[in-house]
Amino acid sequence: MPTASGQMIEKLDADGKVVKAALAKMKDYLDDAGEPDSKDAIEKLTTQFAVFSPRIDKFAREILLKPPIFADEAAYTLVRKLLTATMASVAKTAKVVAAEQAAAKLAVKVKVVSAAKSECLIKDKKMAQALKMVASGTKGRAGPAEKDVKEYNHIHIGGNARYNLLFQPGKKLVLGTLDFHLDTSCSDAQKKEIKKVAARSGGTVTLVISGDEITEE
Repeated sequence: MPTASGQMIEKLDADGKVVKAALAKMKDYLDDAGEPDSKDAIEKLTTQFAVFSPRIDKFAREILLKPPIFADEAAYTLVRKLLTATMASVAKTAKVVAAEQAAAKLAVKVKVVSAAKSECLIKDKKMAQALKMVASGTKGRAGPAEKDVKEYNHIHIGGNARYNLLFQPGKKLVLGTLDFHLDTSCSDAQKKEIKKVAARSGGTVTLVISGDEITEE
């Protein structure tokens, strides 16, 4: 039965370590950034890599045995193919992350309804990141839709599903915050609060976000 060479497995292991390190850095980025547009891609890649990375580790361990055990060539080829595809996707996603990080350093402006000013004009790195996402044109998360509520979307501030920023993506207008998870299990009182915040209108203020600082224009 044909087997992969030790050199082939060593190269596979080295490439796997590179991907593992890159994904770890992206995970750290997500921990700080909350819910950037790259989040879904990063989480998908992390899940995909976790499926076959144990086989890479197994191949690498077995060639160190005495006598060494070399992986079946067909098994190696499959894992090599999966890793090569993942490496390409990681490289592509890394460019997206780099662009997001560069954009995060620039000062941006966002409109906030006056009623939400005190909720958003705070010293909070995660709030600053969420406001930047609105300014960048993100669509965030949908609904949930409630009767007689204007179209709105929301962002989990800092990735916290129980701390949400409501906004209208088309207008890039921030409506306010809600401190509970927005899903179909919301109580009647919570649904009433959703409607109240989502219905905010009238005057607006402009907030300027520079780095992690939020100020009023």
